[in-house]
Amino acid sequence: MNMTRKIAAILMVIILMALPVAGCRKGGSGADDKAVVTPQPDQTVVNTDPSANGGSENGTGISSDETAPEVTAEPLENGGFRKAVEIVAAINVGWNLGNTLESVGAGNTLSSETYWSNPKTTQEMIDAVAAQGFNAIRIPVTWAEHLGPAPDYKIDEKWMNRVNEVVDYAMKNNMCVMINTHHETEYWLKMDQDVDVLCAELSAIWKQVAEHFKDYPDNLIFEGMNEPRTKGSPQEWNGGTYDERKKINAMNAAFIDAVRSTGGNNAYRSLVICTYGHSAATPAISALEVPEDDPNIIVAVHAYTPYFFTYDAAGGYSEWTGEHVSDIKSFATVLSQHYTMAGIPVIISEFGSVNKKNTADVIAWITDYMGIMNKYGIKCFWWDNGQYTSNGENFGIFNRRKLEWFNKDIADALISNSVSE
Repeated sequence: MNMTRKIAAILMVIILMALPVAGCRKGGSGADDKAVVTPQPDQTVVNTDPSANGGSENGTGISSDETAPEVTAEPLENGGFRKAVEIVAAINVGWNLGNTLESVGAGNTLSSETYWSNPKTTQEMIDAVAAQGFNAIRIPVTWAEHLGPAPDYKIDEKWMNRVNEVVDYAMKNNMCVMINTHHETEYWLKMDQDVDVLCAELSAIWKQVAEHFKDYPDNLIFEGMNEPRTKGSPQEWNGGTYDERKKINAMNAAFIDAVRSTGGNNAYRSLVICTYGHSAATPAISALEVPEDDPNIIVAVHAYTPYFFTYDAAGGYSEWTGEHVSDIKSFATVLSQHYTMAGIPVIISEFGSVNKKNTADVIAWITDYMGIMNKYGIKCFWWDNGQYTSNGENFGIFNRRKLEWFNKDIADALISNSVSE
């Protein structure tokens, strides 16, 4: 090779080394446009940002006439996982697989999934939900009927594997997937129990679940409890008593500690804690303790607001004029003041409105409700129990047997009123 070609070759190498690394993931990842390179075993990475390398023009931190040393990448901050605030920002709107894996009464059997009359969950069902535009799903799970005795409370292997199958249906659609402990209040989670006893069983369950899903990526998140409360008490849905709220804080802490103790990806996984009863009442919101040293905590409440429009099918009212929109603004403002303004992400893991044959009004309500939540960055998960015209709580919008929407207009409204980053 003559001298001219040799110089040209050296210049080309220098130019290529100065080019930025490509391959960033866009569209709902919560990451910015800056590429992140995750080194594989025996792979080295050169930082191409001149400001991080002593300002050298070729981005290597050494002059162009020196041999570049082998560079070992530093571990990615937060294990390469997105922080909780990024996870929530990437959600547009979520959908609950209700009255399914959380159904109770059948005992320790896989038939629990269909015991409350919904069909067995399939990949095609979740595909259809994702195809509609939902990019997040909450999969409620009751573990109580599938546990061995104290102190280990071993989860039945077949039940764990079935939960895993359903989680994987959603993971294949790149959805944000949330699993929880759901109807434990029907069994062991009683607020009159000693708090240490409650924390021991909750911890035992979550250590097993966390260990099982230890290697899953950051779009799998865990919600510690569902509506923990004293059933039938005067304060059941009004934020509880001081002592009850104190117990919830202890149990949330036990849940977090249990998951974090399993290490691996669970050291960074986003975890969802709740208020007493998942209440959006001010006493419950203001009493919730959120760890200050963990950036991967999400706060969840449930808010079927206003109740007499969304929930009370026998009475109340079915026309939405916007007259009661202040009810929505009120609790959203409190959530913002306590959490989102402090950088703590919030989700409403259950909301919805029963079928009163008032589709246009429900769409108008969704527009107001989600518009207010969007203002504060709060994301919503529609409660779908599969019921549309039964005598029960008809929150269903998706026909799981026919793989079509009971009410496509409402499903469309949920997507059109959603936002994500």
